[in-house]
Amino acid sequence: GVRHNLKHSIINILKHNRDGSRNTQATRKKRLMLVADQLVDEGYQLEHVNKLKYKHVQHLVKYWLNQGLSPGTIKNRMTDLRWVTQKLGKHDLIPANNYTLDIPRREYVTNKDKSIILIEEQLSKIQDSNIKLSLILQQAFGLRRGESIKIRINQAVVNDQLHLQGSWCKNGRARVVKIQYAEQWEAIKLCKAYVGNTNHSLIPIEKTYYQQLKKYENELINAGINKAHGLRHAYAQRRYQDLTGRSCAARGGLLKQEMTEDQLRLDKTARQVISIELGHERLELVAVYCGK
Repeated sequence: GVRHNLKHSIINILKHNRDGSRNTQATRKKRLMLVADQLVDEGYQLEHVNKLKYKHVQHLVKYWLNQGLSPGTIKNRMTDLRWVTQKLGKHDLIPANNYTLDIPRREYVTNKDKSIILIEEQLSKIQDSNIKLSLILQQAFGLRRGESIKIRINQAVVNDQLHLQGSWCKNGRARVVKIQYAEQWEAIKLCKAYVGNTNHSLIPIEKTYYQQLKKYENELINAGINKAHGLRHAYAQRRYQDLTGRSCAARGGLLKQEMTEDQLRLDKTARQVISIELGHERLELVAVYCGK
């Protein structure tokens, strides 16, 4: 039928044009097969991909936007469609500029990116050294706010691991995070220099945890740092990138339905690692940070 013929015509082009790595080729094939299915499902009787017209492309974009796909995902699909039309010698079929097709700039619609990175200017506005160090640790290790305040750095660092004790963590769940980045060691060094050889946490001796938490909240507002939890998002996303070699869905990377089997396996393994490092029991919570 129509579906089979359309897919067959795409597969033929893929066979004769093996551009990019095997991974790239596999991803391209998977995405183009999905596009073929969607065109047929939307009622287009395309027997061959060379019958593709601009109106079909416009329809697809509208369809994807209605599905709530992120601009990053739509742009990836457009890249593959352009690739096919160029192999067919139809270089002008799809405009080079995505905005012509009403594809918004990369704002992550369903897979919203909530990561933040601290800039020196913001940190310099923080008056309290304890709070400044808490933020630096949050950025370096993806710690929760409470963990970054309660941590006793001299107890926590054991060889190349950060041992977070249950009493510092949410729901009393202790965990161990491997120290593997230069800025993590830098954060530890700053912390140790500040507390010296003591067993102190980042709560001043005269304050309770709740008093320090209140101060933390006020200082962040004054410094214009909105939702420091975004530091945890940034950490999770960095780990995903390092573990899989690509951006997560929240940063415009592949969605699960676009992944090859190998990519899906790698995605799952990465999410398991991140889940443990963030101190979550449920794997699906990683989607909050890295996207679905």
